[in-house]
Amino acid sequence: MARDGPRLTVFDGHDTIGGTKIRLEQGAVELLLDFGTNYRRMNQLYEEFVQPRPARGLVDWVETGLLPKVRGLYRPDIFPGFDYPHGDRDWPPGHASAVLVSHGHLDHVGGIAFLHPDIPIVATPTTAALVRAWQESGMASLLPNEIAFYTPRIPRAPADGRATGRAAQLLESSANGARARAFATLEETPADLASILATSPYSPSNKSFDAQPPSRAPQRWDGMELRWHTVDHSVYGAVGYLLSTDGGAVGYTGDLRFHGERGRETGRFADLLAREASDLTLVTEGTRLQPRGATAVQRRITEDDVERNCRRKVEAYAGKLVVADFGPRNVERLRRFRRVALDTGRQLVLTPKDAYLLHLLHAADPTVELDLSAGGMRILEEPTSETKRWRRFVRDAFFSALLAPQEIARSPGHWIVCFSFFDCNDLVDLRAATPGGLWLYSSSESHGEEQEFDFRRLQAWIRWARMDQVGFRHLRDNAGVERLRFDHPDDVGYHASGHATHDELLDFIATVGPKSIVPVHTEQRADRLEELLRARGVRTNVLPVRPGEPIAL
Repeated sequence: MARDGPRLTVFDGHDTIGGTKIRLEQGAVELLLDFGTNYRRMNQLYEEFVQPRPARGLVDWVETGLLPKVRGLYRPDIFPGFDYPHGDRDWPPGHASAVLVSHGHLDHVGGIAFLHPDIPIVATPTTAALVRAWQESGMASLLPNEIAFYTPRIPRAPADGRATGRAAQLLESSANGARARAFATLEETPADLASILATSPYSPSNKSFDAQPPSRAPQRWDGMELRWHTVDHSVYGAVGYLLSTDGGAVGYTGDLRFHGERGRETGRFADLLAREASDLTLVTEGTRLQPRGATAVQRRITEDDVERNCRRKVEAYAGKLVVADFGPRNVERLRRFRRVALDTGRQLVLTPKDAYLLHLLHAADPTVELDLSAGGMRILEEPTSETKRWRRFVRDAFFSALLAPQEIARSPGHWIVCFSFFDCNDLVDLRAATPGGLWLYSSSESHGEEQEFDFRRLQAWIRWARMDQVGFRHLRDNAGVERLRFDHPDDVGYHASGHATHDELLDFIATVGPKSIVPVHTEQRADRLEELLRARGVRTNVLPVRPGEPIAL
């Protein structure tokens, strides 16, 4: 009996940047290509003090459309019986043989927290290290954070025994212990990383931890062959995928760019895809595709440009403290600021979270420097009563690298401190060192109204600390309204995007020459992409995406 032909279903991420959730199925095999959080939808519904209710499991997430209703995908312990008395039995059929992760950003992996624990997570060892470090050093036991490990939920007994209806269907974390998720890595997991992944994030508490040793990812699923290739992105461990099916090859870009330290790898991935072009369906990101009528020219700013510009700016603040503000998992940027510090006679100061992330990434890839010592990178001592395992580890393993705020105050011009908006409270401890210093913003522009409020708060902190700033500013428009701007000539060149430019993406597609294209991770419609490609003489079939509707390959 002939098996069903291959089909591709985009559940999310078709009309927004992020939240990518894609299913590729053939016969009995169903592979998820990323399973991320849609932050645009999240920000439409929720904010800091209005969040999905943890005691309601996946109800809020599913009923608001943040997760698709697909049978067999989710953890059975997060289905409240009142809402779903039959679990997911009445939902459209499906399951997942594995989830293929392109990289460790939450808009690509955040939804994994809800997936059934038996679904293997296929990723690079670096991505496994990154999500473990992120979860363990954050709010590890919150339901939407449970990507690397999770605590089973159990029904909560009413306090007085009299609650009825939904009040009797609340869920709470089990006190018995946590369980690791099953990673299937694309390369052999180094022994040091495997040991870390097997260590309880709660040790030495009595809470048990069911470890799952990483396995090697299979190269074939019932006729579907898997190939992968490193690509350049603003987080280490990023890959693109190429899968062979009965209906031809399927390529998935994840997120990619050409202007970082691994930009040539993205070009090699394009060459790999081009060899399958005659029957290739390319699922491609389109983050920086410009809409019709756009007049602004996208500047191509490389990571080398950023390093050069930041070095020049730091040199102008000799004798003064510099704060470098960049994405918390952008380790390439961190390493470049380390070089800037060395070139300008300074030392780089990390937060404890940065140090723990570096420890895990070094275990996954020893080429990532772990120069944490009195003469190397330092770790800022943070006043906290937390006793979590990761904090104890950083304190004990890198004791000689710990740096008190008073030492920074004694010689402000000797340091570059890695902070972000969420570390601003620590400026109070550095208040003797900040006046006349520089806040160097080296991260992305704001996305949405809530982030604009964060920039206003950040601006207030910088002014309180009596520091100069570069990378963003607030300017008054013709109506006298203060607007957040990132395009002032004095602020450009301190950040490089994690995505290919408009022209680079179109050149990438032209190089690959696919038979058909499925655009995702973009706010531009399929007909816009087709129009842009036609203008360049690229003839391909750009397939319109309807969420949840299968595309036959």
